[in-house]
Amino acid sequence: MIIEDQFNVQAKKQDVWTFLMDTEQLARCLPGCEEVDEVEDGVYQAVAKVQIAFMKLKFNLNVRITDLDPPNQLQSEIVGKPFSLVGQLKVQAKLDLVEVEEGSTDVQYFMDLSLAGKLGSIGQSAFRSKATEMGAEFAANIREALEENTVKR
Repeated sequence: MIIEDQFNVQAKKQDVWTFLMDTEQLARCLPGCEEVDEVEDGVYQAVAKVQIAFMKLKFNLNVRITDLDPPNQLQSEIVGKPFSLVGQLKVQAKLDLVEVEEGSTDVQYFMDLSLAGKLGSIGQSAFRSKATEMGAEFAANIREALEENTVKR
């Protein structure tokens, strides 16, 4: 399942990149993220909660950055296993930063998401809807954090 979207942040491209590379700041912007630990350089373990349709799920996530092109692009692989179901979530993700004009950056993201086991039985439309909702919340959180910081300078 392909999920892609973009949003604009009123901040310099380098500031957006620096923010996204700060694990603690980024984690606070990710909906449902409860904890993130760096295992080694570019490899992280996280725990996230999400409600999809009628189900509350908690995932153990392994995130590996597969490619970096600072301050333009980040690619990663995410493998998630729910605590309470048999199944697996796999995501190939790409994030691009495009400077629109001085102090304005478009954040474009692309995810190729696959579900296995009982997770797949929940349905792609439910996952797509939740991913879209979480993407909008993530965008709002990033804008609030960065644009607020921009104003304070």
